[in-house]
Amino acid sequence: MESLFIEKQIHLADSNIFYQEAGTATNSVSILFIHGWSVSIEPYQENLNMLSQRYHVVAPYLPGFGKSTAPHFVKDYSDYAAVLIDFLKALNLQSVHIVGHSLGGAIAMALAALKPDFTRSLIVVDSTGIPMNSLPEVVVRRAIEMSAQMWQAKPEPALAILARVLYNSLFNTKKVLETAKLVLDRDIRSMLPRIHTPCLIIWGADDLLTPMTMAKEFARNIKGSKLVIIDGVYHEWNFFFTETFTKTVSNFIDEIELGTGNLTSELF
Repeated sequence: MESLFIEKQIHLADSNIFYQEAGTATNSVSILFIHGWSVSIEPYQENLNMLSQRYHVVAPYLPGFGKSTAPHFVKDYSDYAAVLIDFLKALNLQSVHIVGHSLGGAIAMALAALKPDFTRSLIVVDSTGIPMNSLPEVVVRRAIEMSAQMWQAKPEPALAILARVLYNSLFNTKKVLETAKLVLDRDIRSMLPRIHTPCLIIWGADDLLTPMTMAKEFARNIKGSKLVIIDGVYHEWNFFFTETFTKTVSNFIDEIELGTGNLTSELF
């Protein structure tokens, strides 16, 4: 899909962050969109295009992904969050709705815990943040999941995911392995009680990488959060069911901004 976004870059003290931006002229409500592990921004293009029709959206390439450079200290979810806090300050964005998928979800939670005054709301999608099993087991689960997703509604996003994962694995191997260790080992649960912003947790019921037990654990530990479960979908379901994803996100943002909205998915 053709991008509606303009690629920009900004220099921070320890890194150079490239990012995509759109929707500036149409809406003052801003979304910070944080991409997942090993895929960068490209497979999210349809999601981003639809959100930018209503909101101002900025989607940075995380340090070490795309053309963004990574400072040496970026090893943990909190480290990534600290870079994004500097990024928001540099853009003079003082209050944003944060949407994070997979690795990006855990970074979003860390950011909300570290800088609550920057966080208008938090939307966590099939997030990492609770230690997983061994890498070989995760690889097997991912292979099964990617094969299953190839049969879902839109083959083009599945190919985009595979292409981006393969590209990063071949040409950005060090960062992929670093973030794999982060995903496997790091536990964000100690930070969750510090999150007091309105929080929506959206999860694919058949997610194999980050199973439903993780979603329920996050929901239990983030006070006042809402959990929406999307039946019959996997870890990257938002790539294939864009309208469901963007409607669910938009409804929640409208609840915060306008006091309206109707979450039609199942709530727990």
